[in-house]
Amino acid sequence: MQLFRLQASTALILPVMIGATLLASCSSSKKATVGVRDNAAKPEHKSKMPEKNVVVIDSETMETEGVEEKSRKKRKADPSEEKAEKVVSTARTFIGTPYKYGGTTRSGMDCSALLINSFSAVKLNLPRSSEAQSKVGTEIKMHELKPGDLVFFATGNKKKQITHVGLVTDVKAKDNVKFIHASSSLGVVETNLFAEYYQKRFRGARRVIE
Repeated sequence: MQLFRLQASTALILPVMIGATLLASCSSSKKATVGVRDNAAKPEHKSKMPEKNVVVIDSETMETEGVEEKSRKKRKADPSEEKAEKVVSTARTFIGTPYKYGGTTRSGMDCSALLINSFSAVKLNLPRSSEAQSKVGTEIKMHELKPGDLVFFATGNKKKQITHVGLVTDVKAKDNVKFIHASSSLGVVETNLFAEYYQKRFRGARRVIE
């Protein structure tokens, strides 16, 4: 009788132990699987984030450097260019002034007086006549012309005698160079240096703002 009870108890305990073992192994396998998936996902997530950050930082750095470069260029503006701009802007205030031989005011002036008034804005004193002005500064070639340079012409009977002077105001193209002058027929105007009349009479150029 006791032997039968022992065998019955063993028969009941064995299935319970097997069930507990299977449950434990199943639980462990789920945890392991979850752990593997989590670990596999994390490195992929981390590898993308630094790449995005680097792109943003680089673009911001490049943009900042571009702004600083522009500011640096503005701070280092050529003093001679600033003077030339002031001379040109002063000369343009006389546009429309009638021509008057020997005149030096807004009521009437000649070509050399226009340049004297214009360069006085930067405290540069020029001689009174166009011929005398053709001897100051540095001689330059036509392809070197820039705003602020002087251009000279022989408009009289003598082909080599300087009788007229103008101020370069703008260089737009190889054959489009503007200069301002006091024309005997039109007063103070801006003209293209490459107009046929002035090309035939052009005798040279000088630079007084270095």
